[in-house]
Amino acid sequence: MKGWSWLLVAAALGMGVEGTAAAQHKAHAAEQTADADTTLMRAQKAWEEAELTRAADLYEQALKEGGLYPADVLVAYARIGTVRAAMNQRNGALSAFRVAASLDPGFELPSEAGPKAKALYKQARADAAQQGGKLEVTAEVPTQGAAGKTFLVTAHVPEAFVPLVVDVGITVSDPSVSSTSVKPWSEKKPVAPEVQFEVPGKAVVPGANLLVRVDVLDGHGNRWASTQSRVKVDARKRPLETMDAGAMVPGDDENTTKSKSGGFWHSPWPWVIGGAVVAGGVATYFMTRPTSDVTVSAPTWQ
Repeated sequence: MKGWSWLLVAAALGMGVEGTAAAQHKAHAAEQTADADTTLMRAQKAWEEAELTRAADLYEQALKEGGLYPADVLVAYARIGTVRAAMNQRNGALSAFRVAASLDPGFELPSEAGPKAKALYKQARADAAQQGGKLEVTAEVPTQGAAGKTFLVTAHVPEAFVPLVVDVGITVSDPSVSSTSVKPWSEKKPVAPEVQFEVPGKAVVPGANLLVRVDVLDGHGNRWASTQSRVKVDARKRPLETMDAGAMVPGDDENTTKSKSGGFWHSPWPWVIGGAVVAGGVATYFMTRPTSDVTVSAPTWQ
């Protein structure tokens, strides 16, 4: 029990290991209704009640279920790594810390963290920095659009991080309109350093102030990085013959294109050694020798 003392104190006092992301993560969990009882909610509650092993297991389950915000993904890996370090599971902790460091190089551990956790945390940050620093997605998005006409969005992902994720997704919506009357348009494509989307005319509603969100996704649809832009659409209605086919009208079904994830290891990371189970079931590498370490649905390095 002695080895757990610093972590129990940190959890009991509500000391975050991820700074701002922890607050965002807690807010996301709080947004859920009481009867939803999501895995993410149970993980957050277990962490706050100092049930650390159970919390780590629940965070792993939440990652597999998918659909998490970037802040939730960061918190999940940081907390999984913290618990695994306390349990002397070096590979599991280092794997989780490396993912967290790729999402946010500035993420921090509790000041009471033990020397093993601190050493692994330091190594993970150095590895991520050497690989390219922070995983970010940028997008070329027009500031204005013509009603009923298509426009292009080009997403850019750092080449060094392409092997870590699976898809790039886009969602186009008008926040001023209920999603039940005009559903957001979305699509996803296999990740590449450059991915281009053609937003259809049906999504470009006259007078809308469209919100365009581009996400980098793992195999379960967890958002590892996101960027948002606005597109102001001309309020004038265009003649029907000049509008693109399928212009959006209230009640249109969401246009979601599902694509199979392809080629995970386009170019292996130089610091990926040994076997690994990568978040979202992206790829599985088998160990060449038995190990007692527990994988955490993240890259593991020997």
